[in-house]
Amino acid sequence: MTEPDARTPRSGPDPLSNSALRAAGVAHDVNQMLAVIIGRAELLRRRSSGEQPHLEAILLAARDAGQMLGRLGGGFEGGETTGVTGLLRVVEEAALLVLPPDGQWSGSNPAAGRWTLDNRVDPAAGVAVPAPVLREVLTNLLLNALGVMPAGGHIIFDTERLAGNLCLRVSDSGPGLPDDGTARVFEAGFTTSGRAGRGIGLAACRQLLESHGGTLTARPHGGPGAIFIVTAPAADISATVDVSVDAAPDRGSGTWTASAGPAVVVIDDEAAVREMLGDVLGELGCRVVCHRDGAGALAAGAPGDAEVALVDRRLPGMDGEELAARLRERSASLAVVLMTGWDREEPSAAPAVVDFTVRKPLGMDALQDLLARASALCEERRRDERPIQEGS
Repeated sequence: MTEPDARTPRSGPDPLSNSALRAAGVAHDVNQMLAVIIGRAELLRRRSSGEQPHLEAILLAARDAGQMLGRLGGGFEGGETTGVTGLLRVVEEAALLVLPPDGQWSGSNPAAGRWTLDNRVDPAAGVAVPAPVLREVLTNLLLNALGVMPAGGHIIFDTERLAGNLCLRVSDSGPGLPDDGTARVFEAGFTTSGRAGRGIGLAACRQLLESHGGTLTARPHGGPGAIFIVTAPAADISATVDVSVDAAPDRGSGTWTASAGPAVVVIDDEAAVREMLGDVLGELGCRVVCHRDGAGALAAGAPGDAEVALVDRRLPGMDGEELAARLRERSASLAVVLMTGWDREEPSAAPAVVDFTVRKPLGMDALQDLLARASALCEERRRDERPIQEGS
């Protein structure tokens, strides 16, 4: 979630080729569905106590998928590009995302026919690499390790400090690398699984880590198995804040009922996104009215008595910027939130009628924070209007 740089005009994106336009369209639609998945999963997580690990895995995967989409085309600025990551936590999250065939890791004691994960990572170890990037790399390494250990095996994570860097070693008890495999394993298309279409992950992971100042190397285990080593600049995690998916405020058991929230009007042409926002906002105590396009919203009298408007950037007919201006004409105190999707387009002139610009998907806690700020802005504007009205 970001506040708009509403006064700085931006040049539009370079024209896209037909193939790039098709890819952008698919990525935009996938991102919309990720928004729905995240919203629905967060609703379930607040209401259910029995399926927390599975819901946390869904939320992690959906958010990381959104980050991956953000790298397509190289023009998307919403992806996380900096950050400090605690290695212990990100290893635990990768293990939550990737489960062995029997559905659970059996701990640190190897057993026939079982898959064990021994996490020996130093709790104080941190690196200057964004958590989604590191999770993506570790997820690939875990998937590859399980792929070469179909009958069970052992995986060990441990750390070592080396000058100003931290090394995270991922060791497995699989068949190991071929004699010439330590260099070739990172070549696009190389695979030891024998399955077509494989062999891209490690090459992409190495490139991704290098773009964040890290490296990914491999070496034989010295026995059965292989060792992959992630090396990245060490960082202090003592001052970092835990913003993982299971760090939401404790709402207690059962259904959480929020205090009365602001009245909100939502305009979004994607039915699934619109309905999800209506349900999530209702869970947050808001009174919600939804519309699919600008013309319909205006014809129905929007914004009515709404304090906050959530307006999709790309709408059929009247776009989000024009609609925001029309809504503000009807209500000078309205707080307007412009929602953008995956694509590179930003508001062409970031009009003054837009108070906040956010990218989908929005997490429930981020949405709650946004509503609080938007509602406070609306109330401030209404206070400023009252002396004029009372003296007229």
